[in-house]
Amino acid sequence: MKFGILLASAMTAALSTAAVAATTPGISLSLDKKTVIAAPHGSQKFAPYIARKPKAATIYSNLATAYPDGLYFSGEGATLCGPTCAIGESISVGGGFTPTANATATSVDAAVGYIEGTDSITLAIYSDDNGVPGTVLWSGVASTLPTFGDCCGLATANIKGGLALTANTPYWLVATTDKKESTTFAAWNLATTNQVTGAPEAFNDNDTGWESYSSTLPPAFAIYSK
Repeated sequence: MKFGILLASAMTAALSTAAVAATTPGISLSLDKKTVIAAPHGSQKFAPYIARKPKAATIYSNLATAYPDGLYFSGEGATLCGPTCAIGESISVGGGFTPTANATATSVDAAVGYIEGTDSITLAIYSDDNGVPGTVLWSGVASTLPTFGDCCGLATANIKGGLALTANTPYWLVATTDKKESTTFAAWNLATTNQVTGAPEAFNDNDTGWESYSSTLPPAFAIYSK
């Protein structure tokens, strides 16, 4: 396992390196293939955020719900790919979170946008293993994903029976692919609510192990209880 610090803007890093063209028009990749950029387009669609029912409590969220429009930055995201996706390598991504109180997670929202291939992604909550995702505690499939580059749909999954989370204990929400999602090519849009303090982010390239960073633009997501 490798550890690093990534405090610079992902956008700055992407623009400072040569971009690799993707097979989908209007989509490009950073040189290391870890960042996807959507070209601005006049027909960009905007979907209003539908708030959770009043009984839902938020365990963790970095979605920009205080803003009148976008929940996240929809023009750039962390690459998500199955082992036979268009870019030729498998990439999973994790975002770290720590509950402030004991709670039972019942659903998750992740700002994952579809690009091409299979239109679904596997979302999972992992334990923490010395700063990287450890053991899978729950997983579920989110399908019919919003289109990457448009704002601001969310991939959602319910946690049947709930998952008990312990206060002040680090966990990870991971976006990955299962056998049926081998061709999935998607991107996890970036959170913009805190551009000063870094948050945990992790990548796993070609199933070689997790590498973690502290990022001021981590993947955007929320964890809810009843």
